[in-house]
Amino acid sequence: MNRQKTVGTPSQVWRGYLYPVGRLCWTGIIVVIACLFLASACNLGQDKTPSITVDSMQVKPGTALRVVGKNWQPGEQVVIGLNAPDALPKDSEPVTTALADASGSFVALFPLPADEPWIHMTEMSVVAHTQDFGEVAIASFSHTPISTAIPTIVPGASATPSAEPTVYVLGYVENTSVSAGIIKVRPIEGEAEVIALVENTQIVYNGQPAQLTDIHIGDLVEASGQASPRADNTIIANRIRILARATAELTVTPTSTRPALVWQGEYYNNTTFSGNPSVVRDDPVIDFQWQGGAAAEGLPVDNFAVRWTGSWPFEMGAYRFYAQVDDGVRLWLDEHLIIDQWYESVGALYSADAYLSAGSHVVRVEYFDRQGSAHARVWWEYRGPDAVQTYPAWRGEYYSNMTLSGPPFLVVNDQVLDFDWAAGIPATGMPGDDFSARWTRTVTLEEGVYRFYTRVDDGVRLWVDETQLIDHWQEGAVETYSGEVYLFKGQHIVQVEYYEYTGLAVIKVWWELLPATPTLTSVPTQTPTHTPLPPTDTPLPPTATPQYTPTAP
Repeated sequence: MNRQKTVGTPSQVWRGYLYPVGRLCWTGIIVVIACLFLASACNLGQDKTPSITVDSMQVKPGTALRVVGKNWQPGEQVVIGLNAPDALPKDSEPVTTALADASGSFVALFPLPADEPWIHMTEMSVVAHTQDFGEVAIASFSHTPISTAIPTIVPGASATPSAEPTVYVLGYVENTSVSAGIIKVRPIEGEAEVIALVENTQIVYNGQPAQLTDIHIGDLVEASGQASPRADNTIIANRIRILARATAELTVTPTSTRPALVWQGEYYNNTTFSGNPSVVRDDPVIDFQWQGGAAAEGLPVDNFAVRWTGSWPFEMGAYRFYAQVDDGVRLWLDEHLIIDQWYESVGALYSADAYLSAGSHVVRVEYFDRQGSAHARVWWEYRGPDAVQTYPAWRGEYYSNMTLSGPPFLVVNDQVLDFDWAAGIPATGMPGDDFSARWTRTVTLEEGVYRFYTRVDDGVRLWVDETQLIDHWQEGAVETYSGEVYLFKGQHIVQVEYYEYTGLAVIKVWWELLPATPTLTSVPTQTPTHTPLPPTDTPLPPTATPQYTPTAP
Protein backbone atom coordinates (compact mmCIF):
# COMPACT_ATOMS: atom_id res chain seq x y z
CA MET A 1 0.00 0.00 0.00
CA ASN A 2 1.39 3.41 -0.97
CA ARG A 3 1.45 6.17 1.67
CA GLN A 4 1.64 9.86 0.90
CA LYS A 5 4.48 11.57 2.69
CA THR A 6 3.87 14.83 4.47
CA VAL A 7 6.55 17.38 3.80
CA GLY A 8 7.11 20.60 5.79
CA THR A 9 8.10 21.99 9.16
CA PRO A 10 6.32 20.72 12.30
CA SER A 11 4.33 23.95 12.65
CA GLN A 12 3.27 23.77 9.02
CA VAL A 13 2.25 20.15 9.47
CA TRP A 14 0.12 20.96 12.57
CA ARG A 15 -1.51 23.90 10.82
CA GLY A 16 -2.41 21.59 7.98
CA TYR A 17 -4.14 19.20 10.36
CA LEU A 18 -5.83 21.87 12.51
CA TYR A 19 -7.17 24.06 9.72
CA PRO A 20 -10.08 21.82 8.73
CA VAL A 21 -10.80 21.07 12.39
CA GLY A 22 -10.91 24.79 13.21
CA ARG A 23 -13.12 25.46 10.24
CA LEU A 24 -15.59 22.84 11.52
CA CYS A 25 -15.55 24.38 15.03
CA TRP A 26 -16.30 27.85 13.72
CA THR A 27 -19.12 26.46 11.61
CA GLY A 28 -20.63 24.76 14.68
CA ILE A 29 -20.38 27.94 16.74
CA ILE A 30 -22.14 29.94 14.01
CA VAL A 31 -24.92 27.34 13.82
CA VAL A 32 -25.41 27.45 17.61
CA ILE A 33 -25.55 31.25 17.60
CA ALA A 34 -28.08 31.18 14.77
CA CYS A 35 -30.28 28.71 16.67
CA LEU A 36 -30.15 30.85 19.79
CA PHE A 37 -31.06 33.90 17.76
CA LEU A 38 -34.02 32.12 16.18
CA ALA A 39 -35.22 30.85 19.54
CA SER A 40 -35.00 34.36 20.94
CA ALA A 41 -36.94 35.71 17.96
CA CYS A 42 -39.64 33.09 18.47
CA ASN A 43 -39.94 34.02 22.12
CA LEU A 44 -40.22 37.67 21.17
CA GLY A 45 -42.92 36.82 18.64
CA GLN A 46 -44.85 34.86 21.26
CA ASP A 47 -44.46 37.03 24.33
CA LYS A 48 -45.81 35.15 27.34
CA THR A 49 -44.84 37.74 29.96
CA PRO A 50 -47.55 38.10 32.63
CA SER A 51 -49.51 41.32 32.14
CA ILE A 52 -52.53 43.17 33.52
CA THR A 53 -54.93 45.87 32.36
CA VAL A 54 -57.06 47.92 34.72
CA ASP A 55 -60.44 49.54 34.16
CA SER A 56 -61.67 52.28 36.49
CA MET A 57 -65.46 52.32 36.31
CA GLN A 58 -65.68 55.90 37.60
CA VAL A 59 -68.50 55.48 40.08
CA LYS A 60 -68.64 56.39 43.74
CA PRO A 61 -65.58 55.73 45.93
CA GLY A 62 -65.84 52.30 47.47
CA THR A 63 -67.12 50.65 44.29
CA ALA A 64 -65.28 48.56 41.77
CA LEU A 65 -62.05 48.53 39.83
CA ARG A 66 -61.55 45.68 37.36
CA VAL A 67 -58.17 44.03 36.68
CA VAL A 68 -57.69 41.56 33.82
CA GLY A 69 -54.57 39.35 33.83
CA LYS A 70 -53.03 37.36 30.96
CA ASN A 71 -50.15 34.86 30.58
CA TRP A 72 -49.89 33.83 34.24
CA GLN A 73 -49.22 30.25 35.31
CA PRO A 74 -52.49 28.23 35.47
CA GLY A 75 -53.58 27.81 39.07
CA GLU A 76 -51.16 30.47 40.30
CA GLN A 77 -52.32 32.76 43.10
CA VAL A 78 -51.80 36.41 42.19
CA VAL A 79 -51.73 39.18 44.80
CA ILE A 80 -53.20 42.50 43.66
CA GLY A 81 -52.38 45.77 45.37
CA LEU A 82 -52.55 49.55 44.99
CA ASN A 83 -49.56 51.83 44.90
CA ALA A 84 -48.54 55.44 44.41
CA PRO A 85 -47.07 56.02 40.91
CA ASP A 86 -43.48 56.53 42.16
CA ALA A 87 -43.43 53.75 44.78
CA LEU A 88 -41.69 50.39 44.45
CA PRO A 89 -43.82 47.32 43.63
CA LYS A 90 -42.95 45.67 46.95
CA ASP A 91 -44.45 48.67 48.77
CA SER A 92 -47.92 48.17 47.25
CA GLU A 93 -50.88 47.71 49.60
CA PRO A 94 -52.64 44.36 48.95
CA VAL A 95 -56.37 44.66 48.33
CA THR A 96 -57.36 41.25 46.92
CA THR A 97 -56.08 38.04 45.34
CA ALA A 98 -56.99 36.09 42.20
CA LEU A 99 -56.31 32.63 40.81
CA ALA A 100 -55.24 32.19 37.19
CA ASP A 101 -57.55 29.82 35.32
CA ALA A 102 -56.58 26.97 33.01
CA SER A 103 -55.63 29.43 30.26
CA GLY A 104 -53.46 31.59 32.56
CA SER A 105 -56.02 34.41 32.77
CA PHE A 106 -57.88 36.03 35.65
CA VAL A 107 -60.30 38.86 36.31
CA ALA A 108 -60.37 40.56 39.73
CA LEU A 109 -62.88 43.11 40.95
CA PHE A 110 -62.29 45.11 44.13
CA PRO A 111 -63.53 48.35 45.70
CA LEU A 112 -61.49 51.49 45.45
CA PRO A 113 -60.61 52.36 49.07
CA ALA A 114 -62.56 55.30 50.43
CA ASP A 115 -59.93 56.35 52.96
CA GLU A 116 -56.60 58.21 52.85
CA PRO A 117 -54.53 58.45 50.75
CA TRP A 118 -56.54 56.81 47.97
CA ILE A 119 -59.70 58.91 48.15
CA HIS A 120 -57.84 62.06 47.03
CA MET A 121 -55.24 60.41 44.78
CA THR A 122 -55.69 61.10 41.07
CA GLU A 123 -52.86 58.86 39.79
CA MET A 124 -52.50 55.27 40.98
CA SER A 125 -50.81 52.02 40.03
CA VAL A 126 -52.17 48.52 40.29
CA VAL A 127 -49.48 45.93 41.05
CA ALA A 128 -50.08 42.22 40.44
CA HIS A 129 -47.45 39.80 41.66
CA THR A 130 -46.83 36.27 42.85
CA GLN A 131 -46.25 35.67 46.54
CA ASP A 132 -42.46 35.79 46.11
CA PHE A 133 -42.52 38.71 43.61
CA GLY A 134 -41.01 36.36 41.04
CA GLU A 135 -43.57 37.64 38.52
CA VAL A 136 -44.73 41.26 38.60
CA ALA A 137 -47.03 43.28 36.33
CA ILE A 138 -47.95 46.94 36.77
CA ALA A 139 -50.69 49.08 35.21
CA SER A 140 -51.39 52.72 35.99
CA PHE A 141 -54.57 54.73 35.58
CA SER A 142 -56.00 58.17 36.27
CA HIS A 143 -58.85 58.59 38.71
CA THR A 144 -61.11 61.56 39.27
CA PRO A 145 -62.59 61.57 42.78
CA ILE A 146 -66.38 61.56 42.55
CA SER A 147 -68.83 62.95 45.04
CA THR A 148 -70.55 60.42 47.24
CA ALA A 149 -73.87 62.22 46.90
CA ILE A 150 -76.79 60.16 45.60
CA PRO A 151 -77.40 60.94 41.93
CA THR A 152 -80.06 63.51 41.23
CA ILE A 153 -82.90 62.84 38.85
CA VAL A 154 -82.31 64.14 35.34
CA PRO A 155 -84.44 67.20 34.51
CA GLY A 156 -87.39 66.23 32.37
CA ALA A 157 -88.14 63.02 34.23
CA SER A 158 -91.40 62.80 36.11
CA ALA A 159 -90.37 64.12 39.50
CA THR A 160 -91.54 62.50 42.70
CA PRO A 161 -92.76 64.77 45.50
CA SER A 162 -89.99 65.74 47.88
CA ALA A 163 -91.89 64.06 50.73
CA GLU A 164 -90.88 60.71 49.24
CA PRO A 165 -87.20 60.03 50.10
CA THR A 166 -84.93 59.08 47.23
CA VAL A 167 -83.37 55.63 47.55
CA TYR A 168 -80.38 54.23 45.71
CA VAL A 169 -78.99 50.79 44.78
CA LEU A 170 -75.79 49.65 43.09
CA GLY A 171 -75.61 46.01 42.07
CA TYR A 172 -75.19 43.24 39.52
CA VAL A 173 -78.12 42.23 37.32
CA GLU A 174 -79.35 38.70 38.05
CA ASN A 175 -82.39 38.64 35.73
CA THR A 176 -84.58 40.88 33.60
CA SER A 177 -88.16 40.76 32.32
CA VAL A 178 -88.93 43.13 29.48
CA SER A 179 -92.64 42.35 29.50
CA ALA A 180 -92.98 43.02 33.24
CA GLY A 181 -90.49 45.91 33.30
CA ILE A 182 -88.46 44.48 36.17
CA ILE A 183 -84.74 44.06 36.87
CA LYS A 184 -83.55 41.79 39.68
CA VAL A 185 -80.12 42.72 41.11
CA ARG A 186 -77.62 41.47 43.66
CA PRO A 187 -76.98 44.69 45.63
CA ILE A 188 -73.50 45.95 46.52
CA GLU A 189 -74.72 49.24 47.96
CA GLY A 190 -78.29 49.80 49.08
CA GLU A 191 -80.83 47.18 50.09
CA ALA A 192 -83.18 46.98 47.11
CA GLU A 193 -83.15 43.72 45.16
CA VAL A 194 -85.79 44.62 42.53
CA ILE A 195 -85.81 47.65 40.22
CA ALA A 196 -89.25 48.40 38.76
CA LEU A 197 -89.46 50.56 35.64
CA VAL A 198 -92.27 53.00 34.84
CA GLU A 199 -93.10 54.85 31.66
CA ASN A 200 -90.75 57.78 32.33
CA THR A 201 -87.77 55.77 33.68
CA GLN A 202 -84.55 56.96 32.04
CA ILE A 203 -81.87 54.39 31.17
CA VAL A 204 -78.39 55.67 30.32
CA TYR A 205 -75.26 53.90 29.06
CA ASN A 206 -72.04 55.84 28.31
CA GLY A 207 -74.05 59.06 28.49
CA GLN A 208 -76.48 57.92 25.79
CA PRO A 209 -80.14 56.87 26.12
CA ALA A 210 -80.65 53.10 26.29
CA GLN A 211 -83.49 50.59 26.54
CA LEU A 212 -84.34 47.84 29.00
CA THR A 213 -83.31 45.33 26.31
CA ASP A 214 -79.78 46.80 26.53
CA ILE A 215 -79.41 45.55 30.12
CA HIS A 216 -78.04 42.01 30.43
CA ILE A 217 -77.45 39.59 33.25
CA GLY A 218 -74.12 40.36 34.92
CA ASP A 219 -74.15 44.09 34.08
CA LEU A 220 -73.26 46.50 36.90
CA VAL A 221 -76.06 49.08 37.24
CA GLU A 222 -77.10 51.85 39.61
CA ALA A 223 -80.67 53.03 40.08
CA SER A 224 -82.29 55.87 41.99
CA GLY A 225 -85.95 56.45 42.72
CA GLN A 226 -88.54 55.85 45.40
CA ALA A 227 -89.27 52.83 47.54
CA SER A 228 -92.32 50.87 46.42
CA PRO A 229 -95.23 51.21 48.89
CA ARG A 230 -96.50 47.72 47.89
CA ALA A 231 -93.33 45.61 47.82
CA ASP A 232 -90.34 45.45 50.14
CA ASN A 233 -86.80 45.79 48.73
CA THR A 234 -88.17 47.32 45.49
CA ILE A 235 -87.25 50.65 43.87
CA ILE A 236 -89.57 52.42 41.44
CA ALA A 237 -86.75 53.83 39.34
CA ASN A 238 -86.54 57.33 37.94
CA ARG A 239 -83.10 56.74 36.47
CA ILE A 240 -80.93 53.70 35.75
CA ARG A 241 -77.30 53.90 34.68
CA ILE A 242 -75.38 50.95 33.16
CA LEU A 243 -71.89 51.26 34.63
CA ALA A 244 -70.12 48.16 33.30
CA ARG A 245 -70.93 45.29 30.98
CA ALA A 246 -71.15 41.70 32.19
CA THR A 247 -67.94 40.04 33.37
CA ALA A 248 -67.36 37.06 35.61
CA GLU A 249 -69.21 36.90 38.92
CA LEU A 250 -66.23 38.04 40.88
CA THR A 251 -65.10 38.89 44.36
CA VAL A 252 -66.23 42.43 45.15
CA THR A 253 -64.77 42.97 48.60
CA PRO A 254 -61.21 42.15 49.66
CA THR A 255 -62.55 40.54 52.85
CA SER A 256 -64.16 37.71 50.90
CA THR A 257 -62.45 34.38 51.53
CA ARG A 258 -63.41 32.96 48.14
CA PRO A 259 -60.96 33.65 45.27
CA ALA A 260 -62.22 35.52 42.20
CA LEU A 261 -61.80 32.68 39.66
CA VAL A 262 -61.94 29.16 40.96
CA TRP A 263 -63.73 25.86 40.52
CA GLN A 264 -66.04 24.83 43.34
CA GLY A 265 -65.42 21.10 43.70
CA GLU A 266 -68.01 18.79 45.30
CA TYR A 267 -66.62 15.31 46.00
CA TYR A 268 -69.00 12.36 46.52
CA ASN A 269 -68.29 8.89 47.89
CA ASN A 270 -70.50 7.34 45.17
CA THR A 271 -70.83 7.61 41.38
CA THR A 272 -74.43 8.90 41.32
CA PHE A 273 -74.02 12.19 43.28
CA SER A 274 -76.35 10.80 45.93
CA GLY A 275 -76.67 12.53 49.30
CA ASN A 276 -74.43 15.37 50.40
CA PRO A 277 -70.84 15.68 49.13
CA SER A 278 -68.18 14.30 51.45
CA VAL A 279 -65.80 17.16 50.62
CA VAL A 280 -66.41 20.66 49.23
CA ARG A 281 -63.35 22.69 48.32
CA ASP A 282 -61.96 25.26 45.84
CA ASP A 283 -59.83 23.87 43.01
CA PRO A 284 -57.83 26.37 40.93
CA VAL A 285 -57.71 24.04 37.91
CA ILE A 286 -59.14 20.66 36.89
CA ASP A 287 -55.92 18.77 36.27
CA PHE A 288 -55.62 15.77 38.57
CA GLN A 289 -53.60 12.55 38.36
CA TRP A 290 -54.92 10.57 41.31
CA GLN A 291 -53.87 7.26 39.73
CA GLY A 292 -54.49 4.71 42.49
CA GLY A 293 -54.86 7.23 45.31
CA ALA A 294 -57.86 8.96 46.85
CA ALA A 295 -59.13 12.21 45.29
CA ALA A 296 -59.72 13.77 48.70
CA GLU A 297 -59.48 12.83 52.34
CA GLY A 298 -62.36 10.60 53.33
CA LEU A 299 -63.13 9.44 49.77
CA PRO A 300 -62.72 5.86 48.56
CA VAL A 301 -60.02 5.11 46.01
CA ASP A 302 -62.65 3.81 43.55
CA ASN A 303 -66.34 4.47 42.90
CA PHE A 304 -66.40 8.22 43.55
CA ALA A 305 -67.63 11.28 41.63
CA VAL A 306 -66.82 14.99 41.48
CA ARG A 307 -68.83 17.99 40.31
CA TRP A 308 -66.96 21.21 39.50
CA THR A 309 -68.72 24.53 38.83
CA GLY A 310 -67.10 27.82 37.84
CA SER A 311 -68.02 31.17 36.27
CA TRP A 312 -65.34 32.33 33.86
CA PRO A 313 -64.78 35.43 31.68
CA PHE A 314 -64.58 34.87 27.92
CA GLU A 315 -63.80 37.00 24.91
CA MET A 316 -66.27 36.91 22.04
CA GLY A 317 -65.36 34.17 19.60
CA ALA A 318 -64.97 30.46 18.97
CA TYR A 319 -63.78 28.06 21.66
CA ARG A 320 -62.97 24.36 21.81
CA PHE A 321 -63.53 22.63 25.15
CA TYR A 322 -61.52 19.52 26.06
CA ALA A 323 -61.93 16.79 28.67
CA GLN A 324 -59.44 13.96 29.18
CA VAL A 325 -60.53 11.45 31.80
CA ASP A 326 -60.50 7.97 33.20
CA ASP A 327 -63.48 7.13 33.47
CA GLY A 328 -66.60 9.21 32.58
CA VAL A 329 -67.25 12.92 32.06
CA ARG A 330 -70.06 15.36 31.27
CA LEU A 331 -69.59 19.08 30.58
CA TRP A 332 -72.25 21.79 30.52
CA LEU A 333 -71.79 25.30 29.16
CA ASP A 334 -74.43 27.73 30.46
CA GLU A 335 -76.62 24.69 31.30
CA HIS A 336 -76.21 23.15 27.83
CA LEU A 337 -74.71 19.66 27.77
CA ILE A 338 -71.94 19.75 25.16
CA ILE A 339 -69.83 16.72 26.21
CA ASP A 340 -71.64 13.56 27.32
CA GLN A 341 -69.32 10.56 27.75
CA TRP A 342 -70.74 8.93 30.88
CA TYR A 343 -69.14 5.50 30.75
CA GLU A 344 -65.91 3.78 31.73
CA SER A 345 -62.89 4.65 29.59
CA VAL A 346 -59.11 4.70 29.78
CA GLY A 347 -57.54 8.12 29.24
CA ALA A 348 -60.03 9.15 26.54
CA LEU A 349 -59.90 12.69 25.10
CA TYR A 350 -63.18 14.41 24.17
CA SER A 351 -63.89 17.86 22.72
CA ALA A 352 -66.79 20.14 21.78
CA ASP A 353 -67.02 23.50 20.02
CA ALA A 354 -68.92 26.60 21.13
CA TYR A 355 -69.20 30.26 20.12
CA LEU A 356 -69.51 32.63 23.09
CA SER A 357 -70.45 36.25 23.60
CA ALA A 358 -68.10 38.42 25.63
CA GLY A 359 -68.60 38.19 29.37
CA SER A 360 -69.20 35.57 32.02
CA HIS A 361 -70.25 31.99 31.21
CA VAL A 362 -70.84 29.13 33.63
CA VAL A 363 -69.01 25.85 33.06
CA ARG A 364 -70.06 22.73 34.97
CA VAL A 365 -68.17 19.43 34.88
CA GLU A 366 -69.20 16.05 36.28
CA TYR A 367 -66.74 13.17 36.55
CA PHE A 368 -66.78 9.65 37.93
CA ASP A 369 -64.20 6.94 38.51
CA ARG A 370 -65.26 3.32 38.66
CA GLN A 371 -62.05 1.48 39.48
CA GLY A 372 -58.36 1.40 38.73
CA SER A 373 -56.47 4.50 37.62
CA ALA A 374 -58.21 7.86 38.03
CA HIS A 375 -57.42 11.17 36.37
CA ALA A 376 -59.36 14.19 35.14
CA ARG A 377 -58.31 17.21 33.12
CA VAL A 378 -60.53 19.93 31.60
CA TRP A 379 -59.44 22.99 29.63
CA TRP A 380 -60.37 25.09 26.60
CA GLU A 381 -58.69 27.09 23.88
CA TYR A 382 -59.69 30.33 22.20
CA ARG A 383 -59.77 29.87 18.41
CA GLY A 384 -60.56 33.41 17.31
CA PRO A 385 -63.75 35.01 16.02
CA ASP A 386 -63.81 33.24 12.64
CA ALA A 387 -62.67 29.68 13.37
CA VAL A 388 -64.45 26.82 11.59
CA GLN A 389 -66.45 24.80 14.11
CA THR A 390 -68.35 21.52 14.07
CA TYR A 391 -71.73 20.74 15.60
CA PRO A 392 -72.55 17.05 15.04
CA ALA A 393 -76.02 17.19 16.65
CA TRP A 394 -78.16 20.36 16.76
CA ARG A 395 -76.30 23.61 16.15
CA GLY A 396 -78.14 25.81 18.64
CA GLU A 397 -77.89 29.61 18.23
CA TYR A 398 -79.36 31.60 21.13
CA TYR A 399 -80.26 35.30 20.93
CA SER A 400 -81.13 37.80 23.67
CA ASN A 401 -84.00 39.14 21.55
CA MET A 402 -87.13 37.74 19.88
CA THR A 403 -86.04 38.46 16.29
CA LEU A 404 -82.92 36.30 15.85
CA SER A 405 -81.00 39.51 15.15
CA GLY A 406 -77.44 40.55 15.86
CA PRO A 407 -74.67 38.20 16.99
CA PRO A 408 -75.86 35.21 19.02
CA PHE A 409 -75.26 35.16 22.76
CA LEU A 410 -74.26 31.50 22.57
CA VAL A 411 -73.77 28.80 19.91
CA VAL A 412 -73.52 25.22 21.19
CA ASN A 413 -74.02 21.62 20.11
CA ASP A 414 -77.34 20.58 21.67
CA GLN A 415 -77.64 16.81 21.98
CA VAL A 416 -81.45 16.86 21.74
CA LEU A 417 -84.02 19.50 20.89
CA ASP A 418 -86.24 19.02 23.92
CA PHE A 419 -86.30 21.90 26.41
CA ASP A 420 -88.74 22.93 29.10
CA TRP A 421 -87.30 26.04 30.71
CA ALA A 422 -90.62 26.88 32.42
CA ALA A 423 -90.13 30.48 33.62
CA GLY A 424 -86.34 30.10 33.72
CA ILE A 425 -83.58 31.11 31.31
CA PRO A 426 -82.20 29.19 28.30
CA ALA A 427 -78.58 30.00 29.19
CA THR A 428 -76.73 31.72 31.99
CA GLY A 429 -76.61 35.40 31.17
CA MET A 430 -79.73 35.45 28.95
CA PRO A 431 -83.15 36.88 29.88
CA GLY A 432 -86.01 34.58 30.86
CA ASP A 433 -88.36 36.27 28.39
CA ASP A 434 -88.02 37.90 24.98
CA PHE A 435 -85.39 35.56 23.53
CA SER A 436 -85.13 33.41 20.39
CA ALA A 437 -83.14 30.48 19.07
CA ARG A 438 -82.32 28.68 15.82
CA TRP A 439 -81.35 25.01 15.55
CA THR A 440 -79.93 23.29 12.48
CA ARG A 441 -78.78 19.73 11.86
CA THR A 442 -78.22 17.20 9.08
CA VAL A 443 -79.99 13.83 9.42
CA THR A 444 -79.90 10.65 7.32
CA LEU A 445 -83.38 9.27 6.57
CA GLU A 446 -84.89 6.41 4.62
CA GLU A 447 -87.24 7.09 1.72
CA GLY A 448 -90.85 7.73 2.64
CA VAL A 449 -93.41 10.15 4.01
CA TYR A 450 -92.37 11.81 7.29
CA ARG A 451 -94.44 13.74 9.79
CA PHE A 452 -92.50 16.38 11.76
CA TYR A 453 -93.82 17.60 15.12
CA THR A 454 -93.13 20.65 17.28
CA ARG A 455 -94.42 21.24 20.80
CA VAL A 456 -93.92 24.89 21.76
CA ASP A 457 -94.75 27.93 23.76
CA ASP A 458 -94.61 30.50 21.97
CA GLY A 459 -93.66 30.75 18.26
CA VAL A 460 -92.04 28.17 15.95
CA ARG A 461 -91.11 27.62 12.29
CA LEU A 462 -89.70 24.41 10.79
CA TRP A 463 -88.08 23.69 7.43
CA VAL A 464 -86.84 20.48 5.82
CA ASP A 465 -84.48 21.09 2.88
CA GLU A 466 -85.82 24.66 2.59
CA THR A 467 -89.44 23.45 2.45
CA GLN A 468 -91.39 25.05 5.27
CA LEU A 469 -93.64 22.52 7.02
CA ILE A 470 -94.66 24.45 10.15
CA ASP A 471 -95.31 28.19 10.48
CA HIS A 472 -96.71 29.25 13.84
CA TRP A 473 -94.83 32.50 14.47
CA GLN A 474 -97.11 33.93 17.14
CA GLU A 475 -97.75 33.86 20.86
CA GLY A 476 -99.61 30.96 22.34
CA ALA A 477 -99.81 28.41 25.11
CA VAL A 478 -98.15 25.00 24.86
CA GLU A 479 -99.42 23.39 21.64
CA THR A 480 -98.28 20.67 19.23
CA TYR A 481 -98.03 21.37 15.49
CA SER A 482 -97.09 19.05 12.63
CA GLY A 483 -96.39 18.91 8.91
CA GLU A 484 -95.73 16.12 6.39
CA VAL A 485 -93.25 15.75 3.54
CA TYR A 486 -92.07 12.99 1.17
CA LEU A 487 -88.29 12.50 1.31
CA PHE A 488 -85.86 10.45 -0.75
CA LYS A 489 -83.31 8.29 1.00
CA GLY A 490 -80.22 10.24 2.06
CA GLN A 491 -79.21 13.33 4.03
CA HIS A 492 -81.63 16.16 4.76
CA ILE A 493 -81.27 19.49 6.57
CA VAL A 494 -83.75 20.29 9.34
CA GLN A 495 -83.97 23.88 10.59
CA VAL A 496 -86.07 25.15 13.48
CA GLU A 497 -86.64 28.73 14.60
CA TYR A 498 -88.26 29.58 17.93
CA TYR A 499 -89.09 32.60 20.05
CA GLU A 500 -90.28 33.10 23.61
CA TYR A 501 -92.30 36.18 24.56
CA THR A 502 -93.31 35.77 28.18
CA GLY A 503 -94.39 33.15 30.68
CA LEU A 504 -93.49 29.50 30.05
CA ALA A 505 -90.79 28.55 27.54
CA VAL A 506 -91.06 25.12 25.88
CA ILE A 507 -89.66 23.67 22.64
CA LYS A 508 -89.52 20.04 21.50
CA VAL A 509 -89.02 18.66 17.97
CA TRP A 510 -89.33 15.09 16.71
CA TRP A 511 -90.51 13.15 13.62
CA GLU A 512 -91.74 9.76 12.46
CA LEU A 513 -91.80 7.73 9.24
CA LEU A 514 -95.41 7.04 8.30
CA PRO A 515 -96.36 3.51 7.20
CA ALA A 516 -96.52 2.82 3.48
CA THR A 517 -99.96 3.17 1.83
CA PRO A 518 -101.61 -0.31 1.69
CA THR A 519 -102.77 -1.88 -1.64
CA LEU A 520 -106.36 -0.91 -2.49
CA THR A 521 -108.67 -3.92 -1.97
CA SER A 522 -111.24 -2.63 -4.51
CA VAL A 523 -108.97 -3.47 -7.46
CA PRO A 524 -109.67 -7.06 -8.66
CA THR A 525 -106.74 -9.40 -8.80
CA GLN A 526 -106.39 -11.67 -11.86
CA THR A 527 -105.23 -15.26 -11.45
CA PRO A 528 -102.36 -15.87 -13.88
CA THR A 529 -102.90 -18.71 -16.41
CA HIS A 530 -100.19 -21.16 -17.39
CA THR A 531 -99.58 -21.70 -21.14
CA PRO A 532 -97.34 -24.71 -21.90
CA LEU A 533 -94.33 -24.11 -24.10
CA PRO A 534 -94.30 -25.80 -27.53
CA PRO A 535 -92.15 -28.87 -28.02
CA THR A 536 -88.45 -28.20 -28.24
CA ASP A 537 -88.35 -29.36 -31.85
CA THR A 538 -90.94 -26.77 -32.86
CA PRO A 539 -89.30 -23.47 -33.75
CA LEU A 540 -90.47 -20.44 -31.81
CA PRO A 541 -92.07 -17.61 -33.81
CA PRO A 542 -89.68 -14.80 -34.61
CA THR A 543 -89.62 -11.83 -32.24
CA ALA A 544 -90.32 -8.50 -33.89
CA THR A 545 -87.63 -5.88 -33.45
CA PRO A 546 -89.05 -2.42 -32.60
CA GLN A 547 -88.26 0.22 -35.20
CA TYR A 548 -87.03 3.66 -34.12
CA THR A 549 -88.18 6.61 -36.21
CA PRO A 550 -86.26 9.82 -35.44
CA THR A 551 -88.32 12.86 -34.65
CA ALA A 552 -87.94 15.74 -37.08
CA PRO A 553 -86.17 18.71 -35.58
